[in-house]
Amino acid sequence: MQSAELERVGSAVRAADTRGKHRVTAELKRLEQEARFLEYVLSLTKHTLLSILNFIFFLTQEELEQLEKMEAASAACKE
Repeated sequence: MQSAELERVGSAVRAADTRGKHRVTAELKRLEQEARFLEYVLSLTKHTLLSILNFIFFLTQEELEQLEKMEAASAACKE
């Protein structure tokens, strides 16, 4: 009888150990998925920031070109 009880206890311990490994594996997969998502968001954020900076640079260049085309203030005042 004792060996049957030990076998039952041993199989319960192995089952618990398998469930524990499954939980750890599932948590690891969840963390990996979250890391991939955050990397994706970061890449979008970088892309968005670069787009905004390019837009600002374009506006600045356009404004500088307009200023260069304008006549000097002293010439405008003379008229």
